[in-house]
This record gives sequence, C-alpha cells and structure tokens, in this order.
Amino acid sequence: MATPTQITAPLHLTTLAGSTTYVLADFYADWCGPCKTIAPFYSQLSTQNTVPGSLAFVKINVDDQTELASKYSIRTIPTFILFKNGKVEQTLNAVNPNALKAIVQKVKAELAAEAKKAEAKKAEAPKEVVEEKTVSGSYGMTGGNGWKTSLN
Repeated sequence: MATPTQITAPLHLTTLAGSTTYVLADFYADWCGPCKTIAPFYSQLSTQNTVPGSLAFVKINVDDQTELASKYSIRTIPTFILFKNGKVEQTLNAVNPNALKAIVQKVKAELAAEAKKAEAKKAEAPKEVVEEKTVSGSYGMTGGNGWKTSLN
C-alpha cells in the first residue's frame, strides 16, 4: 500500500483521476492546525486502503496549487474531495476521521461489488468447447520402398 501522492500540478491530478476509478483528495495548507491534526489519520487510511488503478489518496497544498483550489472552490481547509472517474462525487469540509473512514469504506464496498459483478460476468461468458477426437491406426512396412499407412 502507499502513502498519499503529493499533487504538484493540475495536470498531475487530472491524469491520476483519469486513470484511477476513485481518488480521495486532501486539500490542506502547511500552516493549518486542523490539517496537521488529521494528516496522520489520512496517511494511515492511504497506507491501508490504496488499490492501484482503483483507489488513490492525494494531498494538494492550496498555497502551492492555487489553480486547483480555485477550480474546486476550496473555502475551508482541510477539505476532502472524492473523485469518481475524474468527476467530483463527494465533498467533506471537516476534520472528521469517522466521516473519512466511512467514505473509504463505501468506496471499498463499491469496488468489491464491481469486482464481484465482473467475476460473475466472466463466469457467464460462453466457454469454448473443444471436441476431443482420438486417432489410432497402424502402419506396415514392406521392403524399403512401399510404405503403407492407414489411420482408421
């Protein structure tokens, strides 16, 4: 599992959100006391729940990434935004470990349901039937010239 990815440019977030089903973003500032309070919990959530390609955790410093802070109308920090397939799915404007954990549990449940659906679909797919045939026969040799082969 992994620690949260530090977003260094708007394109970085766009690329990650486009290649990962769910992205949970922590918009924070270095000087923010509540941000510092929740940071270890968020890091632990990331370490325990990251699923490559399916669930990623990122941190976005609002002082360094003003364009992203403006784009997502960040007015209070910390703000947590859950992206699904690159679009905002849910926003949390609070230092609330239980609410964060609930978001992650919901995502993990949805991922498990999607995986189960995909597995069921795969199991329902028509299977290629291979017909087995047995071939037997004999051959005889007469002299050195006349080969006779029979597969009956």
